[in-house]
Amino acid sequence: MSTQIRRLLVDALKPRETPIIELSQTICSVEGVEECDVTVTEVDAKTETVKLTIRGPDINYEQVTKVLEDNGMAIRGVDEVSVTKTKVPPRPPPK
Repeated sequence: MSTQIRRLLVDALKPRETPIIELSQTICSVEGVEECDVTVTEVDAKTETVKLTIRGPDINYEQVTKVLEDNGMAIRGVDEVSVTKTKVPPRPPPK
């Protein structure tokens, strides 16, 4: 059996100059991601605190974190996660 991440709610800090539209499109390009919602929750002089809601059938968390880091973001925490268990199909008996 294996598991798949279906939904993530990430609390992150991003530079103000990083547009949330481009950021959400970049996150959606990650393997297994189908949707990304970005909500700005706090604004400072140089940074913004954002909540990222990421949905998909099998989200690659390592690729998501790499995209965020490549865009100058710092993950403050994962506030929610939804994971499902998938069954591996049985192997046919040897002939």
